[in-house]
Amino acid sequence: MTAVKPDRTRRLRVLRRWALGLLLGALALFLVAAAHDFAGPWAWVGAFAEAAMVGALADWFAVVALFRHPLGLPIPHTAILPRNKARLARRLAEFIRDHFLEAEAIVRLLRRADPATWLAQWLSDAGNSALLARQMTVLLQQGLALSDDRELRSALRAALGRQLQGMDGARWVGSILALLTEDHRHQTLLDDGIQRLRRWLDGEDTQSLLADQIGAMLERAYPTLFAWMGTVMDPATLSENLARNLVKAAHQLLQEIADDPEHPRRLAFDRWMQDAILRLQTDAAFQARVQRWQHGLITHPAAQAYVDGLLGDLRSWLETDLQRPDSRLQGQVQRLSQQLGLFLGEQPALRDALNGYLEDSARRLAPALRDGLAQHIEATIHAWPDKDMVRLLEEGVGTDLQYIRVNGTLVGGMIGIAIHALALAVPLLI
Repeated sequence: MTAVKPDRTRRLRVLRRWALGLLLGALALFLVAAAHDFAGPWAWVGAFAEAAMVGALADWFAVVALFRHPLGLPIPHTAILPRNKARLARRLAEFIRDHFLEAEAIVRLLRRADPATWLAQWLSDAGNSALLARQMTVLLQQGLALSDDRELRSALRAALGRQLQGMDGARWVGSILALLTEDHRHQTLLDDGIQRLRRWLDGEDTQSLLADQIGAMLERAYPTLFAWMGTVMDPATLSENLARNLVKAAHQLLQEIADDPEHPRRLAFDRWMQDAILRLQTDAAFQARVQRWQHGLITHPAAQAYVDGLLGDLRSWLETDLQRPDSRLQGQVQRLSQQLGLFLGEQPALRDALNGYLEDSARRLAPALRDGLAQHIEATIHAWPDKDMVRLLEEGVGTDLQYIRVNGTLVGGMIGIAIHALALAVPLLI
């Protein structure tokens, strides 16, 4: 339960002492008046004191009866609030539900508040955007500190596995290839590949590599012939000549393919692409092979090690960056939030749309929320111990009730004087 503020408790005690002091003062006046046999002016004092005590005691009884049995006696219709706690909880919950949580009331509140404009102004302020960035940084740091690397790695592997397992890889690749073949875009890619291959073949390093490979291949495959030819010319020169001739022949073939849109190799590339697309989209056996490849990728140790390393690198970067005074991530969040606020402030249509969405959401969610909140209020009050509920209510509204006791004492005394005056006047009027 919510604790009552100490100053309210002290004020209640002071007012209780005032009310008790007035009662004791009235009793003292009554005793003094009785000592003078209520003679002369003391009759008026006695009348005041007697009525004041009656008023004080009556109001004390009424105030105490709200919260407990007066003097601990089980007098009927006392301890009203504890006895009716269930009904009080239900009535309070219904009152809040029907008057504060009604859908249109919430919509009117949202309309007056204009939350989109407030959000735009709040985010546009540099201090607020910096505060938001700092709080998000703290939350992220706490999340990293509390997280378990093993659980994160396992969850990430499982999530990626589910995504790959549920993906139809064959059809997906077939769709990409089909997109590449639209408007002969794959031929453009082929032309680009031809040009890149020609530039690679023209490189000195490439030709030297080819020459070395050709020499090594001839020496392994034809050692006798290679040794005999070595007596005629230098083997390195022979390998270089062969490499240049191969490059020249490859250049010629690549140029022919590049210049002729109907070249057989280009048409064969077309047929290969179409056949691959058809198999990927319709061939069950081929699709099954792709599916097995997907499963192998999921379970392959290298793939799992890659995922683990990726997560570890990301975590390490985040921890290092978030500890820096000039955190890049925090700076990005601050800039993005401030830019969002400025953008939202310049777009009245967007603000109206956001407010409209919030109002529509309130209309949809209010019925369920209002009933749920009403049940929560009722259950919470019903679960309060009676003593705690009495203490909370008494200290919350008890100050006003003590004023009733004070007023009852004073007003009762004035009524006593009026009754005494009327008693003296009646014989004179008869």
